[in-house]
Amino acid sequence: MGGWFADIFVEYLFRVFVRAVRLLRSRGWPVVVGTVLSADCPHASYGCTVASVYYEYLVADEKYGAAYEKPFISHDSGVEFAAQFVKGMDFRIHLKPDEPSTSVPCD
Repeated sequence: MGGWFADIFVEYLFRVFVRAVRLLRSRGWPVVVGTVLSADCPHASYGCTVASVYYEYLVADEKYGAAYEKPFISHDSGVEFAAQFVKGMDFRIHLKPDEPSTSVPCD
């Protein structure tokens, strides 16, 4: 049982680290508005819980889509996070210059 929890915790820490690096790299990128398509937090069959927010945004009249994933140790926390994002809601994202298909939500 202890090994299983350690695996979940290691995965959680890895996802937090990768997410932090992406947020730091995108700090200087321009900010645009994205629109939520959906959000959910399914039960993980293995590993940590991951809430996903699917969104789209326009750049030069071209539509792009992406997913924002945030890890959680507690499934209830992930569900609460996903519930904050309602379909059609606008939120701010950082857009990579010269590569509009790459975006990172402002956190």
